Amino acid sequence: MLKEIAPRFAVAAFALSLVAGCASGEKNVKQFWPPPPDAPRIQYLKKVTDSTDVVGKKSISLIDLGQEEERTIPILKPYGIAVHKGVIYLCDTIQAQVVILDLPRKKVSVLSGNKGPGQLTKPLTVTVDADGFIFVADSARKCVMKYGPDGAFLAKIGADENMKPVSLASDDLYLYVLDSGQGLVRVYDRKTSAPVRSFGQEGEERGKLFTPLGLGVTKTGDVYVTNLDGRILHFDRDGHPQRAFGKLGTALSEFNRPRAITFDDNGIMYIVDAASQDVRLLTDQFQLLMGFGAPGTPGSLNVPSGIAISKDDLPYYQQFADPDFVLEQVLFAVSQFGTSKISVYGFGKKKGVDYEGMVKVRQDEIKKAEEAILKAKAAQEAKEKEAKAAQEGKDKGAGPGTAIQAPAAPRAAQ
Repeated sequence: MLKEIAPRFAVAAFALSLVAGCASGEKNVKQFWPPPPDAPRIQYLKKVTDSTDVVGKKSISLIDLGQEEERTIPILKPYGIAVHKGVIYLCDTIQAQVVILDLPRKKVSVLSGNKGPGQLTKPLTVTVDADGFIFVADSARKCVMKYGPDGAFLAKIGADENMKPVSLASDDLYLYVLDSGQGLVRVYDRKTSAPVRSFGQEGEERGKLFTPLGLGVTKTGDVYVTNLDGRILHFDRDGHPQRAFGKLGTALSEFNRPRAITFDDNGIMYIVDAASQDVRLLTDQFQLLMGFGAPGTPGSLNVPSGIAISKDDLPYYQQFADPDFVLEQVLFAVSQFGTSKISVYGFGKKKGVDYEGMVKVRQDEIKKAEEAILKAKAAQEAKEKEAKAAQEGKDKGAGPGTAIQAPAAPRAAQ
């Protein structure tokens, strides 16, 4: 028996050493955004591939002693993500499941009510309200599925609307549902699920949704929607169109396939672009601040689709950060492909760095650059105006009042 077990322990030890090496290597990766010489604001912390990245792996010795091994919960093709009180809720479209991950407490489970009348078919996105109720947008069932804080199925929302829900958000009063099929934002009472209003096809271009993909709501109730044509549309709390920003393209102010959009407590906007494979941070005035997660770096994203933000359990996540980088919040970004199904990033500041001073210097640089651009533009316009005036004067000199010389008479024949 010992002869049979020994080789297995040797292989197991080797495998575990590789796992430990990978884990330690990942923990020691120091990938920051923006890159030097700018002061860092975001650091890549770790990844989650499946449940073993949360709960760990059982000792091989327990398996050999005949104890049952816990089942690994895979993550196959995730899409939407939400965080509530430090717990992650992740939609997996292939498994038709919501995977629930509690990293600090090393727990992973699945939605218990996902069976019978509460069975999901194609869950895309999820939101959890202030009371812990779970709402899942199921594009195949054409409704939103509501579950209790304990995971038990409660009701279907919008089942008679023939909608295609692709994104969700909630605040103190309402549940917001993005209906991509009809190009509408549908608003329901968060507690009673009664419909309140809908909007998204109002008059002007800034009020019309075009194959909407993602929905985000600010603390003041303003609604922002990403669209397939690259535009980000802003509506007030009552659904009135306010502003439109962006277009299709590869520039920093343009989007290829904007998907999820969310906001942190400071009002910073986070937009996930699945085509450029990054996340961009903008102000509420659509001023680009920075981006992170682009291909070619540790912590890069692979066809990202969702993002969530949390300030809970910061001491747990701080252990993965550089000792001089103090976390203020944690960002969770979803990749549909690759091994990093959830990439975890820390948002914070480096000790000893005068961020306010750097911002002021940067603002002064931008101001000077803008002034130089305006000055060059004015000079160019003045030059063009002068050239135009000179040309007009020349044309005037050759006008109708100018004598035309008659052609010379032909010579007489010799």
